[in-house]
Amino acid sequence: MIKSLLLIFLFLLLGESLQFFFQLPIAGNILGMGLIFLALNLKVIQLEDVKPASDFLIKYLVVFFIPYGVGLMVYADILSQYWIPISVAVIFSTLLCLYLTGLLFQLLRK
Repeated sequence: MIKSLLLIFLFLLLGESLQFFFQLPIAGNILGMGLIFLALNLKVIQLEDVKPASDFLIKYLVVFFIPYGVGLMVYADILSQYWIPISVAVIFSTLLCLYLTGLLFQLLRK
């Protein structure tokens, strides 16, 4: 479990470092996720190396959304004023994401 957590945090550190040093417009955690994805696909690391920590983190994923939910309450007045455009944007982007994910899955499955 410790080894898998260290690997995950190593890739997070790599992504954050790349973002910091090269001033990339992509978040460091996203870069780290892409790097760990590449490492897994290129067989640099095995899935079994990160699976214990990833299973644990996914099990408690909902806890990571609590701060964002509480942070939204700071903007309750803005949300109540613009709830229709915000709702349309959320619904549209969710449907677009689902469609593109399904399309990508079908293309990669062939």
